[in-house]
Amino acid sequence: MIILPIVTAGCTVAAFLIARAKEHNTSGKQTGMIQADIDHIKRRLDDLLLEIRDINKRVEQYGERITRIEESAKAAHKRLDDIEKRRKAG
Repeated sequence: MIILPIVTAGCTVAAFLIARAKEHNTSGKQTGMIQADIDHIKRRLDDLLLEIRDINKRVEQYGERITRIEESAKAAHKRLDDIEKRRKAG
């Protein structure tokens, strides 16, 4: 009769250890999935930062082009004004 409580206690401890091992395994999988998601977010963020740098360079180039175009338009308007003045004077 003393064997039954020992077997019961052994089964209880075994069940506890098995459940604990499954819990650790599940926890490890979740941690791995979270880490993979974090790594993916980091890579995507790096890609976005590179794209932003490229866009900023383009915006700067466009700004320089717009400045040159404005200067050219200003010079053209001045020439047109001069032509118009000469036409009215002559």
